[in-house]
Amino acid sequence: MMRAMDQDSGHQAIIMGLVENLLKFDGENTYLLLYRTKKFLGRFSDFPNAQEKLITAPHKFLWDQVAVPYHAWKEGADVIYNPKFSIPLITHCPAVMGLHEPAWWAWPEHYEWFDRNYMKLMLPIYIRKAKHLFPISQFVVDECKKYINYPFNNVTISYPAPKPYFRRIKDQSVLASTKEKFSLPEKFILSVTRVDHPGLDKSDSFFPGKNPQTTVKAFIDIRNKNSHRLVIAGRRVREFLLWYGFAKEDLEEIHFLDFVPHEELPALLNLADLFVLPSFYESYAMALVEAMSCGCPMIVSQTGACPEITAGAALLADPDSPDDFADKMLTVLSDKHLQAELRKKSLKRAQFFTWERTAQDTINQITAVAAK
Repeated sequence: MMRAMDQDSGHQAIIMGLVENLLKFDGENTYLLLYRTKKFLGRFSDFPNAQEKLITAPHKFLWDQVAVPYHAWKEGADVIYNPKFSIPLITHCPAVMGLHEPAWWAWPEHYEWFDRNYMKLMLPIYIRKAKHLFPISQFVVDECKKYINYPFNNVTISYPAPKPYFRRIKDQSVLASTKEKFSLPEKFILSVTRVDHPGLDKSDSFFPGKNPQTTVKAFIDIRNKNSHRLVIAGRRVREFLLWYGFAKEDLEEIHFLDFVPHEELPALLNLADLFVLPSFYESYAMALVEAMSCGCPMIVSQTGACPEITAGAALLADPDSPDDFADKMLTVLSDKHLQAELRKKSLKRAQFFTWERTAQDTINQITAVAAK
């Protein structure tokens, strides 16, 4: 089920990477890839074990619950797999699914009313229906146990990995071209964030859970104490900050890039002297692994899965405390030795995350489900 690939978010990168490597490492099975829109139809046409099909439905619920199981039955599928967190409830074959943090319980104020109540009702049903679950971190499993009465014995941790182009870039012409294209300052702190709900059709509400407000407050505190500027990549972030209550003068010396194509992020991460991620409730954060793969020093939230994912490769700070982030930002920016140490730790930790292992674990579990 490829519907979640339509979203310009971390889910898109995760699903694209996972499917590409399932196709690459699985020489025995055929994959029927069902799309809801034409956006990525044909993306995997070069793989001989992939068949791609566009199926339409007026709403994503009908797509999940009617269109997908019908076409799975028609094509004779042995297993239905949604890398995100929903599956058809009436199927001719077993279904498995990905699993993310139960944020609708933990942070209900960050979600629209319908989405929040729908997920509280349906996620436990989907979990019980699924023959196997693929959470993207141990944190996700631990959190789900708090809110959903289920043993979670049928799980395989499925850590996503970055695309190969997330690496140290030594070609100065590439870096110079990126700096010119985005009119980047000479020295800067980078934040890649999200303030919308990409999974909701036609939603225009804001999502404050990634917490760019703490990044901005911390930067305001230190901007006259060092020469670094702040660069923020993400749709509608300036609009969100003004809605949140910041004045226009608060946003001076902050460079807003809007949405940046995924393949252009490595150069930004290589140019940045510091990457900041103060999310309140992160189930994985692909941006962290991408930043580590580029050797970027990081200050990240001490909550959620951030400590699990970085495993000592980043400085941790309190997402509710702009002062804590500000102090640590100044500490890193003023200490070249610490910057070098964090770069080294980031590159080493990034080696842990490989699509080959994740894809093979996924193939093994899906094959086992089909065999039963």
